[in-house]
Amino acid sequence: MAYKIRDEGDVLEDNLRFHHALGVDHFIVTDNGSTDETVEILARYAEAGLLTVIRAPDTDYREEGARWMTEMARMAATELGADWVVHTDADEFWWPIEGSLKQVLASVDQRYGVLIAPRCEFIGRPDGPGSFADRLTIREARARYQPKVAHRADPDVVMLDRGPHDVAALGPSGDVADGVRPPGRPVHRVIRNRELGASSWPEEELRLVWAPWWPVRILHFPVRSAAQFKRRTQIAIFEGMFPDRGRFRRLREHYEQGRFSELYDELIFDQSEVDAGLGEGRLVVDQRFARLLARCPDPLAGGSSGTLRVEPDPEELERDRAELEFDAMHTLARTSRWLMVNRDRNRERMAKLIEQRDAAQARAGGLGRRREARRLGPWSRLRRALGRRRG
Repeated sequence: MAYKIRDEGDVLEDNLRFHHALGVDHFIVTDNGSTDETVEILARYAEAGLLTVIRAPDTDYREEGARWMTEMARMAATELGADWVVHTDADEFWWPIEGSLKQVLASVDQRYGVLIAPRCEFIGRPDGPGSFADRLTIREARARYQPKVAHRADPDVVMLDRGPHDVAALGPSGDVADGVRPPGRPVHRVIRNRELGASSWPEEELRLVWAPWWPVRILHFPVRSAAQFKRRTQIAIFEGMFPDRGRFRRLREHYEQGRFSELYDELIFDQSEVDAGLGEGRLVVDQRFARLLARCPDPLAGGSSGTLRVEPDPEELERDRAELEFDAMHTLARTSRWLMVNRDRNRERMAKLIEQRDAAQARAGGLGRRREARRLGPWSRLRRALGRRRG
């Protein structure tokens, strides 16, 4: 399991303990300059041989994230003997709907190299005693955000688009585009297929095909306490994790104006909002994670990997399967449509920029000709006059 993190001390140890109990054998963490208890937690797990730490304190979290994930995934394949690599954040927990995470991944058909996991969020609740898992037991009924992926270990893997949402394999030339090249336009498709040979599919493209099966849900806990959210805000707006625009600018403005508590209060659901969400079916009570986390043995005290399993009753299992199938297809379709909408918008912007460039060049060319005419005007008149005299 691979993470990129900074200051996740309130949740990191629970994350490591939970995933180890469900079958993760080793963790790779790129630490982007943590200053809280994250440092000490990583050191203890590394000393126990369960975790590899990569220090990257002075690099841009947002810009370098995809490169870090690519490097961690390749390290898992080439140095750690991994079968699968799971990409996650410290506040995300991969929940198999049945069995252990190790069993789920081992049962994926060999034809497929990527497993898609929809994400659902647990809502923010007022601060209080107890752990985040004990307090946060109400989540969104549907997954609404782009899924994340686990993939078979591959020494040529590349993470795409700055996030752990999809992967590809390098082509023979060392360019990832070789492994995801399009089939071509209709007029030329037959020619391209003939050139590619009998299969017409590059081998590197077939290695990481998505599995049409969704046996895992990611449980996301983004807002756990006022102190945790305040630290995330400080990292986002003052330490360059995100650009200073849109909602991140609003974060900064509220923080600098001493109105942080107002912003935090907007994220917290009071009981009336919870009751309304439950009544409308937008929210559900889900205490299974809290119960299972309490049973996870401490790996530093001798707990073995993969000792716990999710054991649902038949009705619960059937419900989870139906929900995950729908959520996966909904979020994948929405992601694809959003990319297509933005691609069309970018085409329109590019066409306008080309028109503006051509118009500017034409104006510049016309201006240059007029300037040249003005510069040569007296000489031209003199040549014409001399010509008349000679005639």
